[in-house]
Parts: sequence; structure tokens; C-alpha cells
Amino acid sequence: MESTVCPNCRKTIRIPSDVLGQTAQCPFCKCHFRAPIRTPEGLTEPVLIRRNLFANRLSAPAIALLFYGLAGLLFNGLQAARSYANPEVFEQEMRNQLEEAAERANRPELREKIDLTLKWWPRIRVASAALSLVTIGGAVSMLQEKRHGLAMLGSVIAMFNVASCCCFIGIVLGGWSLFVLKNPEVRARFKS
Repeated sequence: MESTVCPNCRKTIRIPSDVLGQTAQCPFCKCHFRAPIRTPEGLTEPVLIRRNLFANRLSAPAIALLFYGLAGLLFNGLQAARSYANPEVFEQEMRNQLEEAAERANRPELREKIDLTLKWWPRIRVASAALSLVTIGGAVSMLQEKRHGLAMLGSVIAMFNVASCCCFIGIVLGGWSLFVLKNPEVRARFKS
């Protein structure tokens, strides 16, 4: 048996001598690598061939955060585009919806706030779409294991981007990502 270090997770592993120079799989991270070769100077370095994306602790929350960010970008982007493409139709539809909501809630004072809501609604959608872009950037950073700060920022924004698709899902996904990112072992894997 020979002792070497996995080129992906950097854990020490033992491999049989007959596997030297061949493709091997890490028992911890399940990546595939070319096992080192015995030379007169000692063992060469193992060469990473392929990572197992789903064995990585960062992959699941990063992929979930990526889809959440993409959904938020699509939803808010379409809403903003719709409000700016045909403002008269958008304003009339929103006014009707808001008046019906005030009537169902039996709160006539909400009607006074309709004009303010109609003024800010498109801007809120544009801002929320921009925040979704930051969430997407954070998810990509997690997948690449680069820019830990951006990954943290994207997770926090997912938690507080309440104008996005479903804020409860954002709270859960952002919290999950933050929990994983706060782990010192995970943080050490980020390159910068």
C-alpha cells in the first residue's frame, strides 16, 4: 500500500501498489485521479481527472441557490419589463388588483396607498432582479470555490430579497448556504 494525498479534497489516502499510474477514485470525495507513479526520487503527484460534483458539500446549496436566483431574475425581470413596456395597461391591471385586495381585506385605507405602490412597483422589481443577479453570482462562486465573500453576500441577499418568487424558500436556501459557508473547512477550500 502507498500513501498519497487526494488532489481534490487533500485528504491522505492509501492505494494499493498495483494501482500506481492508473485511474483511481478517492474514497472521501469520490473524485477520479491518476494515481502517482513510483520514480527513483519517490512518488509523483496524483493528477485530478474528474471531480464528483455531488460529493462536494457546497454543490447542493449552490445549485439550489443558483436555481432560486435564476427564478427570481426571470420572474422580476419579466414583471419589470411588462410594467415598462406598456405602463398604462400595467397600471390599470395593478390598480384593479390592489383595489380588490383592499376590498377583500375590508380596509379602505389601503386605497390611499395605491398610487404610491404603482409608482414604486416597477422600480422594486428591477432592484429585486438585480439582487437576484448577485445571488446567482454567489452560487457560481460556491460552485467554483472562489470569492467566499461573494458567496456569503449572495446567500444573505437570497434570505432578504422579499420581492423575489417566494421569500420563505429564499430564507431557507440562504440560511442553508450560510451554514455551509461558515464551516472553517469549507472556507479554507476557497481560493481567494
